[in-house]
Amino acid sequence: MARRAKPAGTQTPSTAFEATRLLGKWTKLAQGHVMFGVGCSCGVGVGLRLRDFEPQILDYLHAKHGASAVERAGYRQGEAGSVTALLRAIATQGAVEQPAGQLALLADLERSIDSFDELHRGR
Repeated sequence: MARRAKPAGTQTPSTAFEATRLLGKWTKLAQGHVMFGVGCSCGVGVGLRLRDFEPQILDYLHAKHGASAVERAGYRQGEAGSVTALLRAIATQGAVEQPAGQLALLADLERSIDSFDELHRGR
């Protein structure tokens, strides 16, 4: 998904705004299933919930952005964590210390969400 260039003079979005926007995307997408194997010669499709992938998504964010970036998500490597909790924590508590780092994390998370959205739509 291509991003539009920001017009000159516009501000970088706030972490709270971006986290809230992504929370809406995540929540909407999490209501459906991600289909795998649709259209293959075997004819078997496997439907999984987006929540089934949360530990892997959080593992990726942990590896790329560090433990402190995902600790508010109830994250335990490969076992537990919640993208919803992470996004709510960023939206409500903000990122006073490292807003650029939080925006980078949110950009990586958005790419993951968009990938699942494409799978969900069957693209």
